[in-house]
Amino acid sequence: MTSKKPEITKNLKRIVLFIITLALTNCQDSENTIQQQSNIKTVSFSELKAFLTNSTYSSLAKSSTDELSTLDFDQATQEIINGSDQLLTVIPFSENNEFQNNRLLAVKIDNEIKTVIFSMQPDEGSNISLFSGKIFIYSSEWKFLKGFRAKEGVIISELVKIAASTTAKTIDGGQLQDVVVLGKPKLVNATDWDMIWGSGGSSMGYSPSGGASGMSWDATSSGGGSGSSSVNAVAETIEELIITDSLDDCPKKVFELLKKGTNASIAKVLSELGTSKVYNVKITSSSKISRPASSIPSGTANNYNIMISSNYTSATKLFRASNLLHEIVHCYFFSLVDEYTAKNNPAIFDDFPALYQKFVDKKYPGSKDAAHHDAMAKSYVDAIGAALQEFDTGKALKKGDIPDQIYTDLAWGGLQEAPIFQKKFPVNSVDYNRIIGRYNGESVNSTINGQKAVGEPCK
Repeated sequence: MTSKKPEITKNLKRIVLFIITLALTNCQDSENTIQQQSNIKTVSFSELKAFLTNSTYSSLAKSSTDELSTLDFDQATQEIINGSDQLLTVIPFSENNEFQNNRLLAVKIDNEIKTVIFSMQPDEGSNISLFSGKIFIYSSEWKFLKGFRAKEGVIISELVKIAASTTAKTIDGGQLQDVVVLGKPKLVNATDWDMIWGSGGSSMGYSPSGGASGMSWDATSSGGGSGSSSVNAVAETIEELIITDSLDDCPKKVFELLKKGTNASIAKVLSELGTSKVYNVKITSSSKISRPASSIPSGTANNYNIMISSNYTSATKLFRASNLLHEIVHCYFFSLVDEYTAKNNPAIFDDFPALYQKFVDKKYPGSKDAAHHDAMAKSYVDAIGAALQEFDTGKALKKGDIPDQIYTDLAWGGLQEAPIFQKKFPVNSVDYNRIIGRYNGESVNSTINGQKAVGEPCK
């Protein structure tokens, strides 16, 4: 009887070779994707503003200064690019209304700043989370590039120009016809990168060579959505204006690292908490304060001083990061006090419960409801917790992820004087002891209440 072993061996070899080939192909695809993503970089607000006003580079500057004046830089944001660790810079137009929402999008591709105008024109009765209507993509000179139609948050067709005209700023892009989009449905809240910028080799020529696979942007985030993924221009300005010349070496290095956070920088924390006006902060080291850190008004409106104690010589870098974030946000609470109250009741700046109420009033005016205070505390804890986790681990949280308990406990430690803290965590309760143990343990790089310090010591 003839043996089948050679045939079986041959088939096994084929299977093994197929698996190896598949694995190598996947590895190559992964490497290509990483390379494509690495060619995409964030454009800062100041960098973009300089670019737009320089007619050597910007067609928008060449075309009309009136166009530039309609860009609302005060409402500018930097938003998450899903599948990348970089941010998309987004500037709305001041003339936006219920009939159209136009935004300038900007990013660096292969070290060159690229811009397009992204226009959303909703159907009657549409809501932003399940957008129905037309989406147009224009060049910065308002020349039609692409168009799409969406229904209840899903892209259902592409709008293709059938007329030769490319008249600038044509509201509907000229004469268009619908071409049904086949294949896997594409979502408005995960707008495909190549839909906006063009795939590799396209006439737009904006994407890195080969396109940018797997990347997307939530087009609803600054178009009336939650905005939870954005950094606003006011917050970035506050961050840039902070003075740290008299800060000791360790907290100063910590401060600089916090500024560089990918998804959780100082500016991102302030954006998450709703900052909307610029104020000035000076941070110094001091041996004269008894607390780890303290904030006071300078005596001039919208100018505040933060002191970081130099006495906590065993404190971890993580503790210093929490000090800095807490006090910068404390100054944000100061900025919520109107000038009349500040002049007639200066004691309010020493009254943390009253300051916290000002923070709650941003969303729930005058509310004493515990649920409202808890909701605002959660936004505070999540924002600071995410920044602390990224600072400590070097890994940015994805949108919607909840920070680990170590970092939310440290964030809660900054709200110890708020009534909601005392209500949620009665003295000597399990949660209270854990939070206090974490906060105090990081302050002396030790184990307190069973909570071992995890941060690196300052050096």
